[in-house]
Amino acid sequence: MLVLDLEKRIVYFENAGKVNTEEALSLAKKRAQELGIKNVILASTHGYTAQKALEVFGTDLRFTVVGTDRESFSKDLLRILEDKGISVRFSHEVEYTYPELMKNALRKLSEGVKVCMDICIVAAEERLVPEGKEVIAIAGTGPLGFEDGGGADTALVMVPWKSERFNKLPEKAKRRDVKEIICKPR
Repeated sequence: MLVLDLEKRIVYFENAGKVNTEEALSLAKKRAQELGIKNVILASTHGYTAQKALEVFGTDLRFTVVGTDRESFSKDLLRILEDKGISVRFSHEVEYTYPELMKNALRKLSEGVKVCMDICIVAAEERLVPEGKEVIAIAGTGPLGFEDGGGADTALVMVPWKSERFNKLPEKAKRRDVKEIICKPR
């Protein structure tokens, strides 16, 4: 049996929300580079986090944006992202499922952890990232409850799966979807 002796730093933000966006993106970029991961999946409701990702990632990483719905996302930014060849999908336009019990369990860790799982499933369903290959997933605490809106405060190393495969128990028992926590709010 192979035992890895890994010691990695996890950043815990004192507060959730937008204030952590640039730091979360920087930490995610650094970890992606360390692991040689090229695919990043990013949640962005209105476009703020996607805009910041353009600034932080540059052309170093390939990223996919998953928004909630098209109506709330910045139309100008959507055009810019698409012109740059960045895939944008909206979760309300993609059929996927995973158990409510699991969603609630993930929310206990943080809203961002739950959203990271959502966006990985959406990206896999849409074939924007390969199933079974490690990606960086970035999400956060949504805009509700924050005067200045939500933002990224969670980054994970994950393995995305389509929901049909994700929900099959024999396969689920053989794999681990969340590989590492890079950062999250306390």
